[in-house]
Amino acid sequence: EHGLKGFASLTQGSLIIGTTRSFARHLMPGLISRFQEKFSGIKISLEVGSSSEIAEGVMAFRYDLGVIARIPLSKRLKAIPYAVEEFCLVVSPDHRFAKSGVISCRKLLNEPIIIREPGSGSRHTLLSFLSSHGVKPSVLVEAGSVEFIKEYVIQGRGLSFLYKPEIQWEARMGLLKPLEIAEGPLLLQTEIVVPAGVNLSRPSRAFLELVESLRAS
Repeated sequence: EHGLKGFASLTQGSLIIGTTRSFARHLMPGLISRFQEKFSGIKISLEVGSSSEIAEGVMAFRYDLGVIARIPLSKRLKAIPYAVEEFCLVVSPDHRFAKSGVISCRKLLNEPIIIREPGSGSRHTLLSFLSSHGVKPSVLVEAGSVEFIKEYVIQGRGLSFLYKPEIQWEARMGLLKPLEIAEGPLLLQTEIVVPAGVNLSRPSRAFLELVESLRAS
């Protein structure tokens, strides 16, 4: 909070933020509302895309900053760690894994898996996680739509790894069965990315100060 006092005179301006579709639904509303509580005069525009699309947009100065999942980045970008989010394995309630509370990722070797599209941060995290345990998944479908992936899993056509907040309603309704992974939780690091070596706007600096204060609290 102390750092934010230096921006007390910040009463106008704009901030263009790029983020992923999942984060736009579940992570950004709380973060943006906290920012606007302190800087109500700043107009915020929120754009969505894959993590790699947002990173490219920040490099091209289409966005002031991006809130994305950790992916390999160009040296032209600076990444500030923010929060750690959890993904889980989801299957249809009729799947043979559904009665198991915990599944080893080695059991996924011959299972048809639906994963996110190239450029997705969750895809990068998932494939890195499986690779670290010697698992090369049998990818059935790649899709940019979380809703499509959920419906495909509900129909019993395969399994997937999805962001926990994305599947809460389906889990409560008995449409999807979330499972734990024996090798440990699948954790995804979220980052704020900004252009490296550039004087950031005051709204951008104020946003980064807010993120820092939230991480410290």
